[in-house]
Amino acid sequence: MADTGENLVERILQGASSAGWGERLALCEGKVGLSFAELQARVAKTASALRGTGLAKGERVAIYSPDSIDSAVAILATMYLGCIALPVSELSAANELRNRLNNASTSVVLVHKSLRATLDEIRAEVSSVRSVYTLGPKGKLDKLVTAAEAIAAEPVSAEEPALLLYSAGASNEATDDGLRGVLHTHATPVRAFASFAEGFLGLTHEDRVFSTVRLSTAYGLGTGLFFPLLAGAQTLLLPEQAHSARVFDAIVDFKPTVFAATPSVYGQLANDAAKAGHAKILSGLRWCIAGAEDMPLKIIAMVRGVLGHNVTVGYGLTEAFQFVIAGVAKGRRPGNCGKVLDGVEVRIVDDEGNVVGVDEIGSLQLRSKNISHHYWGSDSELMEDGWFTTLDRFMVDEDQSYYHCGRVDQLFKVGGKWVAPSEVEQALLANEAVWECAVIGADDQDGLIKPIAFVVPNIGQTPGPELAAELREYVKQELAPYKYPRWIEFVDELPKGPSGVILRYKLRDRLRLGRDRRPAEKPSK
Repeated sequence: MADTGENLVERILQGASSAGWGERLALCEGKVGLSFAELQARVAKTASALRGTGLAKGERVAIYSPDSIDSAVAILATMYLGCIALPVSELSAANELRNRLNNASTSVVLVHKSLRATLDEIRAEVSSVRSVYTLGPKGKLDKLVTAAEAIAAEPVSAEEPALLLYSAGASNEATDDGLRGVLHTHATPVRAFASFAEGFLGLTHEDRVFSTVRLSTAYGLGTGLFFPLLAGAQTLLLPEQAHSARVFDAIVDFKPTVFAATPSVYGQLANDAAKAGHAKILSGLRWCIAGAEDMPLKIIAMVRGVLGHNVTVGYGLTEAFQFVIAGVAKGRRPGNCGKVLDGVEVRIVDDEGNVVGVDEIGSLQLRSKNISHHYWGSDSELMEDGWFTTLDRFMVDEDQSYYHCGRVDQLFKVGGKWVAPSEVEQALLANEAVWECAVIGADDQDGLIKPIAFVVPNIGQTPGPELAAELREYVKQELAPYKYPRWIEFVDELPKGPSGVILRYKLRDRLRLGRDRRPAEKPSK
């Protein structure tokens, strides 16, 4: 797409017009769609309505809504106006919403009517918010838009801020309230598009993209909104949560060429496909992309065998907006994320900052123009000597393929040896009795760290001491004996965030509440 301006949304809309894509569908939601020309008019009028509320360039606008055409237009119109869009997950609890709005000093909230009660619960605790408008047909904003006249995009430089996204934390840095707000510019999605969507995927105006990942995340914003729009492709928005029946229906009706989801969603689809009569439903796609968490080998095999397609995996982070490493999943080695993408430099270092050798575990460092320099509200630089040090452990093989070995704050040593939770989890997931699991380190009776596994049993399995013993012995046979989980706790579900990432800190909180655990067994020799 030709460079038609520094304002990202103007660039997208004017570029589509110049390419003759005005009548092509841009956004779809069920049977409803907006062409690029209709999107341009809708965004310009929505921006006009927002400006009429007194919004000034650089102010923060929160979009608290399920994914929809209305929420996508709200995000785009905010950026078109030169303001900073803050998408908030519809799954956010009242306290999470309050903390984000306060941290961002949010001026205006655009809220779906179904979430208004949650917002009202904390409204008095957010003094910066001066206006609230409901999204959707017959909502307060819709009435303002109907009466508004279209305006031109606000002139901005490419490096002016456009998006504020909250990260689980790739860095130890955080503001005083513990939040990590990542500020991205109008240029960020363009560079990420060139690196991943165009450079790796080869995304074009002929593609039809369906991403089940929410627009409140960097992964979802890229795959589900900005990348398709920059390519002139169609994108399908799913207001409902990604339950299998709804996703299958959407795939059948929309016929995507590119599908993006979290590994958890892929596992759910693979488990439900056969009984729903949708075997090999992904076989006609060009790409199936998995991100936001490690993709277990078992689910890779299930997607290939049951859903009919290879999975493209990758490693990305909010601080860099999208994937920095990606590749088609292959081999039997867990944690494979592919190879480094164009526009990104990567190195793996030890605790002293020295670059490690092949097949050695160390901390991942990145260098890219897309990495945010600091968190919102913090003056601390995230990069040192131009390098951003993540909290993720990696190793690289002789073929320059990179393998995720867990986070720095998740790895732990047993008997002086590093244990990667992801490796133990992969071993457990290979047992047919395990549906999902998460492994963390826990103190034994002597205060020494040993692995504990939280396991969601598969259908038809009976949780209890016998199954726990079976799983411990199974892992002993698959991995070095010191890595096996000394305790197995069976749970109905694992705590997860809106994007499907397991919230391990909640598992640690559970341990800190003093749950009874048996003394550690002596490691096998």
